[in-house]
Amino acid sequence: MNKYFLPFLILFCISEQTFATYDVNENCQKAWMLIMDLKIDQAKNLIKEELRQNPQNYYAYYLDQTCDMCKLLINSSDQDYQVFLDNFQKKRKIMDGCDESSPYYLTCSAEMALQVAFFSVMHGSQSTGVKKGYTAYKDVYRNLKTFPQFKPNHKLDGFFNVAISNLPPFVKWAVSVFGVKVDIKYGFNTLFQNYQAQKAISGINAESAMYIILAAKINKTPEMLYDFTKSLDPETAHTFLHIYFRANIAYWCGKNEEAIRILQQVKSQENEYSDALYCYMMGKMMLRKGNPSTEYYLQRYLNLLRKKEYLKEMNYNLALFYLINGDRTKYNRYCEIVRTKGKDLNERDREALYDASLDYTPDANLIKARLSLDGGYMDAYTRTITAFEANHAKLPAYEIEYHFLRGRYAALTNNSSVALAEFKKTIELGKNLDYYFACEAALRLGELYQKLGKSSLAKEYYKQSIKLYKNNYYEYIEDKATKAINNLN
Repeated sequence: MNKYFLPFLILFCISEQTFATYDVNENCQKAWMLIMDLKIDQAKNLIKEELRQNPQNYYAYYLDQTCDMCKLLINSSDQDYQVFLDNFQKKRKIMDGCDESSPYYLTCSAEMALQVAFFSVMHGSQSTGVKKGYTAYKDVYRNLKTFPQFKPNHKLDGFFNVAISNLPPFVKWAVSVFGVKVDIKYGFNTLFQNYQAQKAISGINAESAMYIILAAKINKTPEMLYDFTKSLDPETAHTFLHIYFRANIAYWCGKNEEAIRILQQVKSQENEYSDALYCYMMGKMMLRKGNPSTEYYLQRYLNLLRKKEYLKEMNYNLALFYLINGDRTKYNRYCEIVRTKGKDLNERDREALYDASLDYTPDANLIKARLSLDGGYMDAYTRTITAFEANHAKLPAYEIEYHFLRGRYAALTNNSSVALAEFKKTIELGKNLDYYFACEAALRLGELYQKLGKSSLAKEYYKQSIKLYKNNYYEYIEDKATKAINNLN
């Protein structure tokens, strides 16, 4: 043996023991599965044990912040946010400058910064959040140049391309200021390729699939993943978060009964985080069904809620529950809560604020009819729309919504000629009034004409939808119309 080799080997071993590492080992993979199952405390305990055994496994610090991020995302106060920021600074103090040659270094740093960026925006520090997000963006693309084949980079690359295309109105200025260019189609392709490349790795596959789902939710196209979520391996599919999102996607696809069955696969809610999500989703699904248990789930969610997001949305859902059950006093009381409490940074909350601020009280039968259509309950729709026709007040808003719902029903039952006529009637009656019906009717006409192969007419109605759109209407209307025009072009 070369006389210089043994001392070199000893030195190498010592340096390897003290050198920072990013080791996605079995403990970390198990922690990912626990996070996906929302067993956050168990995940943190496993991470703590990993750091006791391997104090320089910096991937474990990144995972620990991911645990904190999940808690903050689901249910958190302003005080929780401050604790999260403090813990982020402590972790970065440990991690910064350590093992910078690892491809994980910038990727983990970027994702941690991205989490801070999101919560900074949601807690009122918009400029700080945007700057932090741009730093994360730059780090991802710096890393891609150095390590073009490194898969975790591709996850964030794909996610950025979708998420930045869907920034909420109050931070859209950031795209033009920083000159960021993105491509939604590329983003989704990259996310799917990343998942396929890692779907055999326990824990990482569940996280990769979750990024695809979150991207589709942000893009307002969860229906595109209906088949994808059915293809997930059993270990992933039966974690709490994947059960929740499979139910959520079925819900948005108008398959309410299927959504209920999926969510009922959860045997019990083990902690406040899973309990809160369960009640949030079950309450909305039971409202569509017209089930008396709606009140229990909505009230339980609101009792658990510490954060200010979704406060408006769920109070308005509770208002609707009371309205369709004949209690206008409670309907008005909860609408007042929607108008005066919570935040309007979240799209669902902005929609609730619009609905609670209408200059009329919605007709209970029309609300039931809409909820029935949303849930795929066609027989219930027919009963409630017939009840409306038999006895209703002669308000213009009622007449417009009636024709709009008839158009939706006709479209869902593949009666294109009736759908086209009803949506055109909706525009005729509502184009000069400050209600969203005419605007969305134009969007749906565009979609119908596109399905019928009449692209020029489709584009005409998409443009009309954008022209009719006002800032307090549901944002998905303008968003879908704009994207549809871009796709046609």
